[in-house]
Amino acid sequence: MTTGFGLSIASGKDFLPTIRINGKDGGVERSTWDGSERGLEVVEDLVCLMDWATLQVGWVEFTDKGPDKRLVTIGDPLPDRPSEKHKQGVQVVVYLPGGLGCHEICSTAIGVVGALERIYETSIAAPEWQQGKVPVVRLSEFIKEKTKHGNRAVPVFEILDWKDRPAELGEHKATPKPRAAMPASPSPNRPAATGSTQMTPPASVTRAPVPDFG
Repeated sequence: MTTGFGLSIASGKDFLPTIRINGKDGGVERSTWDGSERGLEVVEDLVCLMDWATLQVGWVEFTDKGPDKRLVTIGDPLPDRPSEKHKQGVQVVVYLPGGLGCHEICSTAIGVVGALERIYETSIAAPEWQQGKVPVVRLSEFIKEKTKHGNRAVPVFEILDWKDRPAELGEHKATPKPRAAMPASPSPNRPAATGSTQMTPPASVTRAPVPDFG
């Protein structure tokens, strides 16, 4: 799959907790660590600062021992595909309110990658982005679809507000390597291009106000 993202191995920064967006059945989970055990908790209403300055693209394989990522900043040449099990994917660092701080969203699911691409394009075209602001993004719903490959759940993201970039996010900025940029992708794929049939989305629910990011 080729996307409009234009798809250095991970930079070695400290590992971050993760946000997992289920591209098959819908739903969001956050990884947790209590000092002795790792776990997952359900996120009912995902609202975060989504910083596209941290965006990386490339090859990812999710294994029982954790993901194997071969990622680069947009504009850098993609590394060779490590194996047939590796899929093209994206990773972005987000900032959660309530003192939860920075987390990673990493996905190879076509519907999730396509949804992230759309909110990315909307974000970087906004004047606030050019002013150095970061969008407050909410995952407002999942659209369930049937495709020839099975069911999937496509997240719908919306921008609620813009905030100054926290210093913690700045520590995870993706820096391109000093070499020629890749050519633009000739024909980005979109989730709808797979012959899917859109199902009725879930009924809208009342959402909490935008949280305070400090």
